[in-house]
Amino acid sequence: MKAILGIALLILTVAGIVFFAMPARQGLKAGGGAQLTGVHWRAVSVDDEAVPEDVDLQIQFDVDGSIKGHGGCNRFFGSLQKSESGIEVSPLGSTRMSCPEPVMKRETAFLDAVQKMKDFRIGDSEMSLLDEDGKVLASFAADPGR
Repeated sequence: MKAILGIALLILTVAGIVFFAMPARQGLKAGGGAQLTGVHWRAVSVDDEAVPEDVDLQIQFDVDGSIKGHGGCNRFFGSLQKSESGIEVSPLGSTRMSCPEPVMKRETAFLDAVQKMKDFRIGDSEMSLLDEDGKVLASFAADPGR
């Protein structure tokens, strides 16, 4: 009897994990099936300002809903989930290194764009973060070198 209850509990636990993980997985693909997860995305513009190629602003989305990246000075992390209004990004955490003012200013703008994201648009090798009105907050290119 204890063995049967143990197996039943294990099955229910696995079913619960699969059920709760599914919404995050479904929200990480674009309508055409282009893949958002498992790709390192390098920022090419933030708030309509071009990002120099030698600046390391990047983000990665994982199938479990977590996000991580580099803001030019500090590493950051957080999570996202689908909501009625689109995508909700958790408050972002980051390391606390200090860099020269221009680097910190660019990083702040980048992290603000990630935090404000409500949707995304994705193609084969490019992706854009969008606000609630569909305005582009930041644009990215797939970085195959990572």
